[in-house]
Amino acid sequence: MKLFLILFSLAALGFGQTKKIYMFYTNDVHGGIAEVEATFLNPNFPPILGGGASAAAILSEYRKLAEENGDIFLLFDSGDIFQGTPLGTKTEGRALIEYMNQVGYTAAAAGNHDFDLGKEVFINLTEQANFPILAANLVNKESGEPFEYIKPYVLLEKQGIKIGVFGISTESTENMSFEDHIKGLDFTSEKPAAEKAVAKLKELGADLIIGISHLGLPYNMQEGYEELQEAEAQNEKKESYLNAMELARYVPGIDVLFGGHIHKGYNEPWVDPVNHTICFQNYGNGGNLGMAILEIDMDTKSIAGYDLPTRNSGLLLLTHDEYWPDPKMREAIKAEQAEVEKGFDEVIGITEFALTRAQSESPMNNLICDAMVSASGADFSFTNFGGVRSDLQIGPITPRDMFKVLPFGNSIVVIRMSGSMLRELIEGKLERNRSGLAIGGGKIVYEKDAEDGDKISEFLVKNEELDPDKMYKVAMTDYLAEGNSGLGQLEDVKEENIDRTGIILREAVTQYILENAPLKIKNDGRWVKK
Repeated sequence: MKLFLILFSLAALGFGQTKKIYMFYTNDVHGGIAEVEATFLNPNFPPILGGGASAAAILSEYRKLAEENGDIFLLFDSGDIFQGTPLGTKTEGRALIEYMNQVGYTAAAAGNHDFDLGKEVFINLTEQANFPILAANLVNKESGEPFEYIKPYVLLEKQGIKIGVFGISTESTENMSFEDHIKGLDFTSEKPAAEKAVAKLKELGADLIIGISHLGLPYNMQEGYEELQEAEAQNEKKESYLNAMELARYVPGIDVLFGGHIHKGYNEPWVDPVNHTICFQNYGNGGNLGMAILEIDMDTKSIAGYDLPTRNSGLLLLTHDEYWPDPKMREAIKAEQAEVEKGFDEVIGITEFALTRAQSESPMNNLICDAMVSASGADFSFTNFGGVRSDLQIGPITPRDMFKVLPFGNSIVVIRMSGSMLRELIEGKLERNRSGLAIGGGKIVYEKDAEDGDKISEFLVKNEELDPDKMYKVAMTDYLAEGNSGLGQLEDVKEENIDRTGIILREAVTQYILENAPLKIKNDGRWVKK
């Protein structure tokens, strides 16, 4: 079954007056508005992506077109706005919000990484923004009322059409954020919050309802849809921890839904075959701008069809060759970048082998975990794969490179724990055929087909067999030390066994490179699956 729906424009068939809605969308920008080399297209001769300045040129052109023709222009973002680049992080999101104000965003959803620098920084962003930040499932924990700095939904009136827009954050934000960063906030279940928002917008007379969500469409559409069908056949309907495909199916009344969170873009939208919700999703990091044109039948105030900017795709890859940047915006971004990125292109070392990532042992994982041991004096170290965000190719390494690899500013925490607890933690990360952790200071061999809780057949620390009764110093990020990523046992560790070193992980890895370059890091057999 091919999972798309062909929609025919009623306007083309001569049914009534229509208006166009020019919809543009981004998600998971993570501070990526500056020009960058598209090494994923060509590592040796990468084309330049114009980023926010190229997007600004396109947006300006279509905004003018919509105004001239009496049509409608909308621009949405599905969250994770700023954290991930020096420009975003060092300005605490200010540079990104200023950019979004200038190009005229209509609304944005709240993403989990928008809380990475704490609730106060998020509040500052909402106050700086000239557009609403939406999350229908973000409430005050004590009162249950919507968090006062955001809105659950808004009703827009444009060219005689009432457009309701609501936002949904991922409920998983509570599992992915530092407790202090979201203190007093509750990220409630997505389905009931969306149902309530849709009902309220209908009550207010919305002709169209648009959802902007920090929920991802499945990586594989076909598999995701088959899983959805199988769940329905079993009479299962989730309330919580939904993906965007499930939200579109379980909540009728949403005309258009924008997804995000997983950084996976889709050239064509997914259209739910039951509720006919049209779902769009872009890639992350600001390299693309999503676009679709809705045809609205003005007699029924409903969607008569949609079109994409090219024959097979709604995603515009922002290369200089295709979309020349807006000159003023380009200079403004470059000036801001120059101020916050002084020294970011100085060479700190050279690697003679590519430092790549993997959901197992890899050269990049080994570098990071060895640097943690070196900086903290720990016996052993581990980190989660999701915190490592980029690879490094053979050649010079700069602070800019390190920011791409480790953008989140985590610090190193050392916890004293018994060998039996350490084994239990690693066993837990291997349950249900999960991939485990990146490690340093030891060696682990495990049997993938063995029973959960008894998969590890060899565990060495400093070349000696793990002693279940011995106390070890184990280094990890502060994120993991709080019990995140399935390490809930760490929540019960007594404070006297915790050393919050204050060492920033990115700085520890930078220092390790300075001391050990040229790097010749390869896989060394520290993590073996049998």
